[in-house]
Amino acid sequence: MLFSAWFKNWRRLALSGRRHSPRRRRPDYGPPVEALECRTLLTAYAATAAQLVADINAANKSGGTNTITLTAPTTSPYVLSAVNNTTDGPTMLPVIKKGDNLTIVTGNGSTNPGFGDTIDAGRAGRLFDVAAGASLTIKNVTLQNGSVFGSGTSAEGGAIYNQGTLVLNGVMVQGNTANGFTGTTFQKSKPGGAGQDAAGGGIWSNGSLRLENGTVIQNNTALGGDGGQTQVGTGPGGKAFGGGIYIAGGTADITTTTLGAYSAQFGNKAQGGAGDNTSSNLGGAAYGGAVYVAAGTVAMSGDTVGTTEFPLTQQTQNVAQGGAVVNGFAAESGLAYGGGIYVASGSVTLAGNIIEGNVAGTFFSPLADYIDGFGGGIFIAPVATVSLDNFTVGNTIDNSDSSGNRFGPTANIDGKYILL
Repeated sequence: MLFSAWFKNWRRLALSGRRHSPRRRRPDYGPPVEALECRTLLTAYAATAAQLVADINAANKSGGTNTITLTAPTTSPYVLSAVNNTTDGPTMLPVIKKGDNLTIVTGNGSTNPGFGDTIDAGRAGRLFDVAAGASLTIKNVTLQNGSVFGSGTSAEGGAIYNQGTLVLNGVMVQGNTANGFTGTTFQKSKPGGAGQDAAGGGIWSNGSLRLENGTVIQNNTALGGDGGQTQVGTGPGGKAFGGGIYIAGGTADITTTTLGAYSAQFGNKAQGGAGDNTSSNLGGAAYGGAVYVAAGTVAMSGDTVGTTEFPLTQQTQNVAQGGAVVNGFAAESGLAYGGGIYVASGSVTLAGNIIEGNVAGTFFSPLADYIDGFGGGIFIAPVATVSLDNFTVGNTIDNSDSSGNRFGPTANIDGKYILL
């Protein structure tokens, strides 16, 4: 056999006998995974009102946990001059959007309320609107001169409208107003329209609210709109709810907070709108000079509601005051409930609080006394659940209503409660 023939035969036999290894499978890692977005958390510094607006917009865009430090001198407030949005009524700063967990803090190291930087709305709209799913924490800042006017949400929350999570730590909320529209006057052959209601002169909340570390709520007003006037007569006045705070639902935890006159300033007021002198067109009712609880779960501890300073004046007290009448007698004025606190529903626990020097009623100068008022300190509606500890009961004192000024049976607490 020739060598070439032998080699071909040998190679054929060798190849036919080779054992082939099975093809290796690729590892199954499941579906492909996309790379996560690189999110840089915002730490910004604002020296002007314009920078504060820009920084809030940047925080909303970034999402996550963000901090804005206010760096202007405390003698130079952040005065806002233009309405930014009308999402829930005129608001001077951008809405804090869902997904934004924002902290705004004074950068001068102050830890006392009223001594940090000031954000001023200039009476042109409210300051903050916190959306559902958003969080806003403010530390050592003064919030003042917020003002909303209208009906519905446009007359709720003079300084802050909260549907998310709001924390005020050592914050001063002062001089803010929620005002209902005046009733229409364009009605032929009948009295003017009803004034619109107002709620939460300082804060309106239907989410999670926490006030702490010496926060002060003072000189805020919820003002019901006056009834419209025509040649036939005046419509009923609008109602006012929560001169300082209106809690629509959710939760509220209020600790070591002053709700009333502080540093020789003024208390909070819920003031019903003016009406007429008929049984159907009365002045508007007022509920909760400092706090109104519509629903939700509320805990208050270590707070002062009112003032412990004497002599008491109409300026230093928290007041729920019914609307006056345009014509007629004082007996037709609006009713007033809960000079300090009004609880309409929900579950409220009060422990370790001082509730002093509050007023429910309309001041009638010929008698130099208050009329049409119930529960100068606390008014508790029948469907509400309110628990008080002995300290709070013993320190709910020197409040006034029409049951006999500071000595009547309902001047301090009107309604049933559970003793802790």
